[in-house]
Amino acid sequence: MNTIILTSYLDFYEKDEQGNKIAHNFGNDNGILDCLKSNIKKYDNFVFVANGMEGEKAEAYFKLACNSFELTLPFNNYEFLCPSTKNRAKEMIEKADFIFLCGGHLPTQNKFFNDIGLKELLKNTNALIVGGSAGSMNCADVVYCPPELEEEVLDDNFNRYLKGLGLTNINIMPHFEEYQKMVICGKRYIDDIVVPDSHKIDIIALNNGSYIVIKDNQTTIYGESHLIRKGKITQINENQNTKHV
Repeated sequence: MNTIILTSYLDFYEKDEQGNKIAHNFGNDNGILDCLKSNIKKYDNFVFVANGMEGEKAEAYFKLACNSFELTLPFNNYEFLCPSTKNRAKEMIEKADFIFLCGGHLPTQNKFFNDIGLKELLKNTNALIVGGSAGSMNCADVVYCPPELEEEVLDDNFNRYLKGLGLTNINIMPHFEEYQKMVICGKRYIDDIVVPDSHKIDIIALNNGSYIVIKDNQTTIYGESHLIRKGKITQINENQNTKHV
């Protein structure tokens, strides 16, 4: 069985004074870098799975990730799986040693994953699978998809439950400390949107720098995290600690 790491985000860039994104060495928050190193079997093929978008912005994000990995965990070959390269999806996934499911707009990425049949393709790989933000959320069997754009919040028919990759039954909420401050259309993102939905589904909220490892039929949380269940938010782990769930 593959080892799966669900992160709130991978810290692979910073912004300069002009706001330009610059690749840098990974941080080791809660031991994430050590965890990656211990679970990478080979450094041959890195596959960056896009969020369904392409063009200059998507290409720049891919290159940013590659540059950061070159500084920290260099691979021999880097592949970009996006709509324009989806005809090579099977080949890329089968050869991969490291598969990174990037962040982005959750429904857009979910549609792309389903369009290329990623769930089935992942059954034929022994690669380490790492999700970042939306990429982590889409790893669930049934993906909790809270509205994050104004038009989604205003749409009473917005679909909050999507077909995911089926790699875990855990639904995560990334960037928890940021989302706690966010307001959309007069609604508090966590208290008025996410918490009411927790009467239907459990959510593990991760702060940036926290992550979950699924390995050998065991699930372990690293870093500060909260369980959102039945309308209540309960802290279940703190930084520099681990918790088995």
